[in-house]
Amino acid sequence: MPKIVDHQQYRVELLSKSLPIFVSKGVASVSMRELSKELGVSTGTLYHYFPTKEALFTSMVKYLVSSDAEAIHKLSEESSSIIDIMNFVAGKEGHFLNLMLLAVDVKRQLSDSQELIQLVDESFSAYESALNRFFPKETDGKGGKAFLSFFVGVLFLKSKGDEDTSWIELFEGLKYLGDLFSDKGKNSDSSIS
Repeated sequence: MPKIVDHQQYRVELLSKSLPIFVSKGVASVSMRELSKELGVSTGTLYHYFPTKEALFTSMVKYLVSSDAEAIHKLSEESSSIIDIMNFVAGKEGHFLNLMLLAVDVKRQLSDSQELIQLVDESFSAYESALNRFFPKETDGKGGKAFLSFFVGVLFLKSKGDEDTSWIELFEGLKYLGDLFSDKGKNSDSSIS
């Protein structure tokens, strides 16, 4: 009896397993042949699901970002605590670090590809939009952007191997920066733009 394959599920499996390969080899450097070998499938099978490496990469990023955004939306419906989103992010630190490294790789190595640059920009916008649900409407959409900036900064810090400082400790440090900023604003007529 022939094996019955759920093509959509198999496609998602290929997308999920492609992330570490793209991260370790680089988006520009890896070939479909290398991808198929690492994934343990024939090159023909990979081409059956994705006509080009760019199509595979784009599908992978869109799938991962939409899955993350959906999980963040779900979390925002269950809780409005910034600590909960921080724990969510910390729990998937390796995943988000890999996505960030890919974004940097695309910006550095493939800056001539408007489609991929747009994909990275749209991905950041999707995360920003999802994160905005955790901040009061009064932040006028700036809460998600500020948290995303913090989030990317922490990922860079943690990428150098500084495992001793927790996300919460780093976030608490922002309060001190905010206090300093507020005190400077009270004592000065100048402002930062």
